[in-house]
Amino acid sequence: MVDKPMNSMGFRFMSLYFRFRDYLSPPTKIIERIGIQAGTNILDFGAGSGSYSIPVAKIVGSTGRVYAADIHPLAIKEIRKKAEIKGIKNLYTIFTDCETKLLGSSIDIVLLFYVLHDFKDPDSIIRELERILKSNGILVIMDHKFDNTKVVSTISHATSALKLRDAEERNVKSKEKLLIFSKREY
Repeated sequence: MVDKPMNSMGFRFMSLYFRFRDYLSPPTKIIERIGIQAGTNILDFGAGSGSYSIPVAKIVGSTGRVYAADIHPLAIKEIRKKAEIKGIKNLYTIFTDCETKLLGSSIDIVLLFYVLHDFKDPDSIIRELERILKSNGILVIMDHKFDNTKVVSTISHATSALKLRDAEERNVKSKEKLLIFSKREY
């Protein structure tokens, strides 16, 4: 469960902020650090205006699928519009605040960028994301409002099936890191 979506004016301001943010810190640079391959199935949960969904859909190609989930109807509309303009056919939108309706164990990678701090009930969302991840799937989190300890605590509280792979912490900016959680036991 995510806090109530903002009004359309708030969403438009947020979209403008995302464009500025993406200019200063291009999503492709962050995505490269994950090592996404063609044929991968990805869920971008809390996709916003598609800053990460669109470039990821290009990387996974026609043999992969990208699902962009968001609580805001304008986000869904914006992502669909961008995908259509760019001719992207492997990107699917999901309007939700928790349940994805995706098959269990069907997703290789879940992206949870800049939204964990907005969840009213993170446990139910994390459990849903864990449910859809394949047995060797990963959850990649980046949150500018939570430090690493808070992120790990939030995930650990919701499920014991996802473990932080310390060796996989990857610096993005001085304050932000990609934290990678894996279902696979090492």
